[in-house]
Amino acid sequence: SVQEIADAVKGTDVPVLVKNPINPDLGLWIGALERLRRAGVERLAAVHRGFSWFDRTPYRNDPMWEFPIRLKAAFPDLELLCDPSHIAGSRSLLGAVAQQALDLNFSGLMVETHCDPPNALSDADQQIDPGALRTLIEGLIFREASPGAALKDRLQALRDQIDRIDEDIA
Repeated sequence: SVQEIADAVKGTDVPVLVKNPINPDLGLWIGALERLRRAGVERLAAVHRGFSWFDRTPYRNDPMWEFPIRLKAAFPDLELLCDPSHIAGSRSLLGAVAQQALDLNFSGLMVETHCDPPNALSDADQQIDPGALRTLIEGLIFREASPGAALKDRLQALRDQIDRIDEDIA
């Protein structure tokens, strides 16, 4: 149980990664994180791997991106990783899922990698070899999490323009 893990790592400097529950239950995910925090775990991160769901989707696990977004809103300082391998369930969808996670400002990715994916003992269809991992990473677009100075200046100019229009209307 989560409490047993919390008790086991209490007083240590061990990082703990908490995967989302298999069913879409944000309260359960938050509860696990809070329990670990109460036990004094400081090196804590959440891992989004999607959810088992009755609707057919192209993915093994439905990403239901609203859940990690709401989790991040509740814990703004929490590191949030994405497991695109478990969400995608196949190599062909890994890039799109990984890019979506980065676009949503996830802290990082947890990609299943194996030297010989077809002979992996589990989840062979969703694993990639180290060369494919390199290609995947090189193909991703890493965006700035916060607006740069140019964007801030442009936004301010637009705000000023809106204020002038508001004054003209009034």
